[in-house]
Amino acid sequence: MGDAIIMGLSSSGPAQTIAVSLAGLVAVSGYGGIIPILICFVPMLGIAVAYQRLNRWDQSSGATYTWVAKVFHPYLGFLSGWMILLYYTLGTTTLTIPAGVYTLQLFAPSQVDNHLAVFALGALWNLLVTALAIAGLKIVARFEWVIVVFEYVVLMLVAAVAGIALLNGATAAKFSWQWFSWTGMGQMKGLMGGILIACFMYSGWDAAIYVNEETVDRANNPGKAALASVVMLALVYSLTTLAFQSVLSPADLQSHAGNALSAVGLKLLHPPWDSVMALAVLTGTLATLQSAVVSATRMGVAMSRDRVMPQFFQRLTVKGASPWAATLTMSALNLLLLALALGTASIASALANAASSLGLISLVFYGITAAAAVWQQRRTFSDSLSNSLLGGVLPAVGVVFSIWVLIESIHSGAVTDAVLCYGIGSIGIGALVALFLHRVKAVNFFVTEDNARSGEAQ
Repeated sequence: MGDAIIMGLSSSGPAQTIAVSLAGLVAVSGYGGIIPILICFVPMLGIAVAYQRLNRWDQSSGATYTWVAKVFHPYLGFLSGWMILLYYTLGTTTLTIPAGVYTLQLFAPSQVDNHLAVFALGALWNLLVTALAIAGLKIVARFEWVIVVFEYVVLMLVAAVAGIALLNGATAAKFSWQWFSWTGMGQMKGLMGGILIACFMYSGWDAAIYVNEETVDRANNPGKAALASVVMLALVYSLTTLAFQSVLSPADLQSHAGNALSAVGLKLLHPPWDSVMALAVLTGTLATLQSAVVSATRMGVAMSRDRVMPQFFQRLTVKGASPWAATLTMSALNLLLLALALGTASIASALANAASSLGLISLVFYGITAAAAVWQQRRTFSDSLSNSLLGGVLPAVGVVFSIWVLIESIHSGAVTDAVLCYGIGSIGIGALVALFLHRVKAVNFFVTEDNARSGEAQ
């Protein structure tokens, strides 16, 4: 279970996540970013409970894709799997950019703004984690244990230094309770923008679920790991966001949108200790990238078994049973998206749009999963108070929260046209792919699972 927890913690990766989202969080919610983070905690916990209960019912690396297809409808299941694949492939772009940036920050600071150099180093790291993923899941777990422990220790120690500076008035912005007021957060638009980014920050804790077929006690350990990850992430994100957000001015944060924590480290620490933060973010980014590649390939293999993804995704290595073909495909997609992102005029803009889009996409598939858990468990609610609360109320909170955030973020203008284009547009493309597979290719998944599996509670 320790390995499973490490997978969840590394997938969310607080160091690299804060590095790419802190500037955006301050831009939309001011210094009240901790409020959206805390608001997201309860529904995220409810959604994690939904994952835990569904995983007890059916252990499949397809997770949401498989569960939703069985409980609701194959089309919705396919779209859920499509969104998760999109989440991890697009998400790797927000990982490889900081990987390149922080490597340059450590070894060639003058080249940090060189897009070609960022691409070359990001691509090199991508190839390295791809090789490790092909080598086998046990090797991946050992690699991530070392990095995650180092990342979290450094992050919390530097956050303590930043907290002391904040208390002593030595930060760019002096502490004020006004930060957490309605106007201080930018009212509804600021709150919703912050919640979208907070959803992106939390997302990834479900990585332990996608390796359930390769986990000891696969019915229980992945679900426990998901719950533990959400609780730990809530604590870490609350403390670090409060500590780091005011170290630099908003303008400085925006100018260092891709390497915010490195700039914070330079402000707080003296040489050579200022490089420790950059090293923690770099190594944490690699662990998160590794976890994203592993999760995407397991989802790809599960969908391939149903013939809704290419059949060659199921090709495995002989020794480690790793899906090498799917891993190489995801790696190639990552390189393509990395090149497209770095081809934009502003890395900050690309990262902000990607973070909000990923937050939007994760809200949709998390909400669908929670709804599937409520429906699948519905006949057990009368068995005990525990079943009604854990199987019904908490996941239902996640469903309602997801719907509310989606509607209100659009209504308040917190979601830009670019984010809607990335998020909703990509889901629409998935629907067209499903129609093509069903109507043109006549894939059995859309026929045999339609009404054949009712998702009755067991």
